[in-house]
Amino acid sequence: MLGAKRQLSQGSVDAVGPPLQRRRSSLTQAGIDRREEDHDQNYDGHYGRMQGNNTVDQYTVYYQQSSNAPIFNGDNYGSIQNNIFNLNGLQFLYQHAAMGAMHESDERYPPPLCHPGTRDVVVGRIIGWHLNKDGQRKIMWVHAPAGYGKTAVAGTVKERLDAMQLGFDGPVGATFFFWRSSPERNSPARFIITLAYQLAQTIPELCSAIQVAIKSKPGVVKMALEHQLTELIVKPFKSLPHLETVPCRLIIVDGIDECINSDRESRMEKAYAEDQEIVQIRVLDLIHRLHSHHLPLSFLILSRPEAWIKRHLESRPFRDVVEPLDLYMVGDHMNDVKRFVRAELSRMAESLSFEGADEEWPEEQALVRRSEGHMVYAATVIRHIDDPYGDPRQLLKNIVNNPPADSPELSHSMPFSDSLHELYRQIMYSCPQRNRTLMVEVLGEIMSGPLCGYTGHENALGILDRVSGRSPGCGIKALRPLHAVLWVGKGTPWIEIQELFIHSSFQEFLESPDLSFEFAVDASKVRERLLSNILDCMTSITMDTIGSGLDAVGVFALNNWCWYRTSPKCETMYLHLMKKILALDFTACIIQSYDSRNRILFRLALSPLFDSSKPSRFFVESKRSYQCEETLSMAHKVTSHVQSCLDSAFTILLQETTLPAFSEQVTECMASHCASYLGEVATEANWREHKVIQALTTPGPNGVDLFKMIIECLYEQSKKLEVQWIRDMLEHIHAVMVCEKNPILDSEDNPFRSFLYKAETDSETDSGTLKSLTSSVDSGKE
Repeated sequence: MLGAKRQLSQGSVDAVGPPLQRRRSSLTQAGIDRREEDHDQNYDGHYGRMQGNNTVDQYTVYYQQSSNAPIFNGDNYGSIQNNIFNLNGLQFLYQHAAMGAMHESDERYPPPLCHPGTRDVVVGRIIGWHLNKDGQRKIMWVHAPAGYGKTAVAGTVKERLDAMQLGFDGPVGATFFFWRSSPERNSPARFIITLAYQLAQTIPELCSAIQVAIKSKPGVVKMALEHQLTELIVKPFKSLPHLETVPCRLIIVDGIDECINSDRESRMEKAYAEDQEIVQIRVLDLIHRLHSHHLPLSFLILSRPEAWIKRHLESRPFRDVVEPLDLYMVGDHMNDVKRFVRAELSRMAESLSFEGADEEWPEEQALVRRSEGHMVYAATVIRHIDDPYGDPRQLLKNIVNNPPADSPELSHSMPFSDSLHELYRQIMYSCPQRNRTLMVEVLGEIMSGPLCGYTGHENALGILDRVSGRSPGCGIKALRPLHAVLWVGKGTPWIEIQELFIHSSFQEFLESPDLSFEFAVDASKVRERLLSNILDCMTSITMDTIGSGLDAVGVFALNNWCWYRTSPKCETMYLHLMKKILALDFTACIIQSYDSRNRILFRLALSPLFDSSKPSRFFVESKRSYQCEETLSMAHKVTSHVQSCLDSAFTILLQETTLPAFSEQVTECMASHCASYLGEVATEANWREHKVIQALTTPGPNGVDLFKMIIECLYEQSKKLEVQWIRDMLEHIHAVMVCEKNPILDSEDNPFRSFLYKAETDSETDSGTLKSLTSSVDSGKE
């Protein structure tokens, strides 16, 4: 995962700042104790918290207080309508907001800020633009390449405005910091809800109007973002009696180029680049739409100057309302870096009791020149030399006296990106040679995808050691020499594994063999290796182990195997992986994924299996005509195996009486998965004889709740999609149950009541539906 802009202290610099070890001014010992206590309690405490919160994984999301859970837009049935009346509007928005995207969030603490005395010109210009009541352009776009501290500028603007006496509270109405490594912050899925949640707090008179909107339309959280914007922000604003007297608030949206996932979580590589352009343009259009309503809001957008972003913001709709600001052209960047480097070297000299702590180091000016005004370069060097086991002066001398690309004449003329990449190479070469292969292996595992279900990177790396057959602790030890570019060591166990990269440029460096040479990471091969190991871990899961619990490696395997949706380039590896799938008791794996003992960890486990028009073809959807006959034959076997196991799993879940109890949230997830799978079942000519359909007509005592939720899911889908197969399926299941006089139909919460009522209502304009249903019921009685 691309890590970008991890957060710093009050004295921190831009998106990177001084080493974490030294940041005691804001990261106090009490704060460290609190975070460590949270880390110790988090794993056990998760189970209790989950019970009280709504869930949705790709169809359902777990809403946690820290809001670190992944966001997957999709259908969640049965919980929103019921729970909205038990919560006030603010609590409801809180459950659905991306809490980590806010300036004050725990996920970003301490937030990146400009080093004191730096970036004053650009910060002052932004604040002046916002406070200018006569200004006609209410959108400002601040752009600069990676490494210029855009996020730190945004954070500093926020804090300076908050500190000003403007005669009203909350001059910054809302913030949203996109970040490609965070599942809830690299997608726009929670963007509007998060803005609305903050606006309801910073503008008190707006809060009640937003609460009314939520109570009148509780399903707004599942609407398109454009509709959310209208219902949660525009209409509440326009309902205010004296809107013209409301002071103008600033909305800060940072890192639009970090928004890389659509709200439908497309993960196909060939569509990735196109998807990220589309989704970033969509965010810009949402901002423009909000601006077009002439509300008391101004918008500060910060991003890299990507070609499609620049082109869109210079197009006709934006041209007259956007104030562009090139961060590269504003201020004295070299002087800013010089100020930062001088302060940090003085701090190190003082802490190590060097003589002449305030005196300039011999290589100081060379470091400033090499940075070319880029804070990310200077801060990376500072972190590298701030090594408690090394001599900072010698480490700095090694960096400065090693010319880029082994060519002294290039040291003052090469592009900044080349200088930064050369610095990364120097850092990698400074690591012990005996550890480099292992170091690259572990870096690849971190970059390979979302490793869900674990609190803190040390825990996750420990699991990866076991999955990959390494000795305990090897992973974290291999990464410790990379403290200049990764958040490892220095008492930071709570940092999640996907957040380890301090700046996105380091992962971009590793992904390019032309830049990183022998340190390049081949993500495809890493995924193949991990998937093979994970499938091996799943071989121990059988129907006999369900309910008895799994060890940490088994849980990891169940919660991460499905993400590795990869098409091995090597046909031999493709066959190898498919043979492993055929050897699995996949029915047991599916049921074990839903086991109540693992409910906190299953949120990603099976969702991709139901994320295509043909769910059972997961893993073999990439079979191509030019593949050999053996591969195609094996692919068809895997398709049949997976489909058969899905049939058996849902049948057992509906009818078995010896399974462990499932929570309501887990049952909701199973129901939405099953409803999705029934869409494939309906394509079969004899679907009425399908074993899952038959199980739905005769659910066992322990499967009644699941049955009811599946019927409710199908009914909700029928209202949205208006497809005939759902009506036909509901009619058939109901008819068979009527024929067999199933007591479920006599219960007060008969799930067919809403469907039957709708059929009767529709009959006023179209009697065909009711006649069809009546005929089906009569046929069943006969």
